[in-house]
Amino acid sequence: MSSRTPALLAGERDFRWRGAAVSRIEALSDAVFALALTLIVVALSPPRTFAELREAFVQVPVFAVCFAFLAWCWLIHFRFHRRYGLEDLATTWLNLALLFLILLYVYPLRFLASFLYQALVLGRGWSVTDAAGATQPLFETQEQIRWLMWVYGAGFSGIFLVLAALYARAWQLRAALELDSVERVITKSALHSHLLSAAVGLVSIAVSLVDARWTPYSGMVYAVLGPLHFAHGMATRRAVERYRGKTPDAPWGAASTGSNAKNE
Repeated sequence: MSSRTPALLAGERDFRWRGAAVSRIEALSDAVFALALTLIVVALSPPRTFAELREAFVQVPVFAVCFAFLAWCWLIHFRFHRRYGLEDLATTWLNLALLFLILLYVYPLRFLASFLYQALVLGRGWSVTDAAGATQPLFETQEQIRWLMWVYGAGFSGIFLVLAALYARAWQLRAALELDSVERVITKSALHSHLLSAAVGLVSIAVSLVDARWTPYSGMVYAVLGPLHFAHGMATRRAVERYRGKTPDAPWGAASTGSNAKNE
């Protein structure tokens, strides 16, 4: 077996996965993520006519967006446990807080995604037609839209603050986990990445708090997530290349001695 095979099987080139068998925490987390996905699907009532079946497929992009976000959170959670294999009390409580927020966040996520899709893509405005054919407004006042953005932003920021706290816990235990220099770079980068995501949600809330007329702009704030994480990812990639082969406990940028020095 070549030296690259273990890294390839583990899924990451520069990080040794310390998590082995699936823990009780991960098993519970997988069940909660599955329940969250089920709640998104259940929001779509089973079609009884061809028109309702067609409408269900029209709503597929809404489900896809919600699925993508939950899959993103699940992947972050999965990678954290594979990287560190932590099962201490602090990590357990943080996991429970994350799962609570995920379940609490499902319906605001589904509602906001459906509202934006109907209003901006389908051009149906701010109303919805029920199974009986009656049309009902999604919002009665501008203040209700503002309140939705507060709830959404609070849930979004809360999830990523907990993820940041998990990585902060791993950073706190970096010596016990025997993280090498590159693994320390990746750990701090993940911590900063989740803090950036949480900050975007908080900025969105702050914008909507200024004035009710600014509520649409609070939603546009989330558009910076893509460029922000792209720039952060590029900086992380450069840092990984810079610190590969360094001594973990030495000041970053200091070369290691011996065999590590030959690899620089």
